[in-house]
Amino acid sequence: MNKIKVLDIKLKIVRGRPGPGEKRFQYSTLVEYILEENEDGTSLTMGVTPPTYFFLKQVLKTKLTDLERVIYHSIRTDFRIYFRELFIQNNLLNIKLKKVLAESIDEIIIDELKAIGRQGYTFYASIYLTNGQRIPNVVPSDAVVLALLAKKDIYIGNNVLKEKVRLDKEFQEQLTGKKESNRKDDKKPKELIGPKNIYT
Repeated sequence: MNKIKVLDIKLKIVRGRPGPGEKRFQYSTLVEYILEENEDGTSLTMGVTPPTYFFLKQVLKTKLTDLERVIYHSIRTDFRIYFRELFIQNNLLNIKLKKVLAESIDEIIIDELKAIGRQGYTFYASIYLTNGQRIPNVVPSDAVVLALLAKKDIYIGNNVLKEKVRLDKEFQEQLTGKKESNRKDDKKPKELIGPKNIYT
């Protein structure tokens, strides 16, 4: 499989939704994977849920901005510690987990992209283990967390980048086609619509 190495991971919040078909939040939480030089010279950006976004912030040990603090406190109604947070907050668990993961994981590859409906898609990742096994169909953000804790390389499959470009183009054409058909409908004289199925 042709793959491109992820050099850096950036987390950002933007106003609006992550994709044309998604209606989730007023602000979108995104993960941007900065890639090695490739044909397009592009990065790969994915939308993630806010809880995942803030967990990645913890793993990457980056401070919250003012906007992030506001969003974090507005979504966090339950202040109990979640299972995955235990491994970050407790020093002994953190050390033990990193050791086990470093011994078990070889690399992570975001290797599949599937279209969902007419205007969306979902990414899938695979975890490659040191014993030669592959664990497919993993949520990319979860796989990335494991790679970061284990200090292992993260890759994006070339096929994923190509498929994303193709689907984005297809979705854009669909949106443009809808807009044009709406404009044509506006120009047609509107028929008078009366009550139906009334017999006189």
